[in-house]
Amino acid sequence: MEDTHVKYRQLTLLILLLILAGSVVGIMVPAGSGWDFGNFYDTGRRVVAGQIQDIYHAERLIGGEPPHGKMRFWGTPISAWLYAPLGYLSPPWALIAFKIQNTLAYFIALGLLYFHNRRFVGNPYSPTFDKIQYELAQARFAAIFAFLSLIYQPFWTVYRVGGQTTPTLFLLFTLALLSHTNLQLFLSALFLILACLIKPSFITALIFLTCISGLRFFGYVVAIFSLIGLVSLSTMGWNLHKEFLILMGEGTRKLSPWFYNSSLYVTLDNFKIFLQPQSDSPSRSVVFTLCLFGLKAIVVGTFIYLIIQSRSQKWFPTARRHFDFLMAVSFSLLISQVVFEHYLAPLFLLLIYVVASHRAFSLRVMTLIGLIFLLAVGQNLILIDFLRTHFQWDSPVELLLTGLFKSGPLLLTLIFLWKYAGELFQSYATQAWANYIRSGRRIFLSLTL
Repeated sequence: MEDTHVKYRQLTLLILLLILAGSVVGIMVPAGSGWDFGNFYDTGRRVVAGQIQDIYHAERLIGGEPPHGKMRFWGTPISAWLYAPLGYLSPPWALIAFKIQNTLAYFIALGLLYFHNRRFVGNPYSPTFDKIQYELAQARFAAIFAFLSLIYQPFWTVYRVGGQTTPTLFLLFTLALLSHTNLQLFLSALFLILACLIKPSFITALIFLTCISGLRFFGYVVAIFSLIGLVSLSTMGWNLHKEFLILMGEGTRKLSPWFYNSSLYVTLDNFKIFLQPQSDSPSRSVVFTLCLFGLKAIVVGTFIYLIIQSRSQKWFPTARRHFDFLMAVSFSLLISQVVFEHYLAPLFLLLIYVVASHRAFSLRVMTLIGLIFLLAVGQNLILIDFLRTHFQWDSPVELLLTGLFKSGPLLLTLIFLWKYAGELFQSYATQAWANYIRSGRRIFLSLTL
C-alpha cells in the first residue's frame, strides 16, 4: 500500500514537471506574436500613447508607428487599461511577460481548484474511516488532477497565439466559484464582473447566475456595474462606449468555421459558410435559422429544467450555490455562437468536480467525462492548423464530421446535463457536502483573510 502511495506521488511530481517544462517552452518560444498577442499589445500601446479612443480601430497608427497586429480588440473600454504595462515593453519582452502572466494565472487557479475538489475525495468523518485508504485516495486524485490538467488542451493553446486573457478569466471564475460557494456574494459578483469586462462574451454566465441567486447577489451586481460604468463613462466618454456596443452587435452576427470555433453550433455555421454561397435560396437560410434557434431552445430548456428540478433537492446551501455557479458557466459556453478553443478552459470547473465526486456517478457518466477530455485534446491549435492546411474539408460529410469533432466537448456536456442530471443532483446530496460544512476548512477564505 505504501509503495502505491509513493508511486502516485512520484507520478504526480513527474506530471507537474512536464507541465512546468511545457510552460517554460511555451513562454520562451516566440510563437503567436502576430496572433492574439498583437491586439492586446497594441491596446496597451494606444493607452500609453494617449490614443485610448482608437482601441477599436486596429488599422490606425500608434504614436505615428504602425500597429503590431491586425486583430480587433473585443474587451470593454475600461479593460484597456489592464494592457498598459505591455505598452511600455518592446514586442519580444511584452510577449514573454504576457505569457508569464498567463502561466501564473493558470497555476494559481489550478492550485485553488485542486485544494477545493480534494474535499470530495474520501470521507475523513466516516465511522469506518481508514487513514491509509484515505491518503491513498488523495494521492490518486492528485495524480489524476495533474494528468487531466496536462492533457486539457484548451489551457495550453494560449501559448500558440501569443498569450490570451482566458487564463485571467479562468482564475477569476475560479475565485468567483469559491466565493459564491462560501456565501461571499460581493466577491463572487466582483470577480465575475471583472471577468466579463475582460471577455464580454461571458456576460451570459453573469446574467444566468444573477437570475437565480437572489436579491442580495442582484444588488451587488447592480451596484458594482453602476460604479464601474460611471467611472468608465466619465473618464472615456460615450462615443467610445457606443463603438464598443456596435462592435458587440457585429460579434453576435459573426459566423466562424470549425477551425476557429468549438461551439455547439459550429456544424450549422460550417454548412452556412461553405454551402450557402452555392445557392441564394431563401428557404435554405430559413432552415439554417430554424435549426439554430431550435438547438438554442433545447439548451435553454435544459437549463430551465435543471434549475427547476434542483430547487426541489434537499441540499446544503453551499452545495446549491456551487451547483448554480457551475450551471451558469456551462450555460454561457453552450449558448455562445462562437467558442474559441481556449474558451473551453472554464468547462474544467464542471469536469473536475465530476472527477473528484466520481463515487456518486455511474461508469457511463465517467466514460462520458473521459470522452470529453479525449476530444478536448483535439482542441490543440497546432493540430487544427495542420488539418486545415493539409486537407480540404468542404464536402457535406466532411463539414459534418469536423463540426462534430470541434463541438464534441460541449455536445457531450449537453448530453451529460440532459441525460444524467439525476446523478449530478445526487452528487450534491452526498456526505462530502456535509463534510464541506463540518470541516470548516474554507480554502479561499483562509487565503483572503
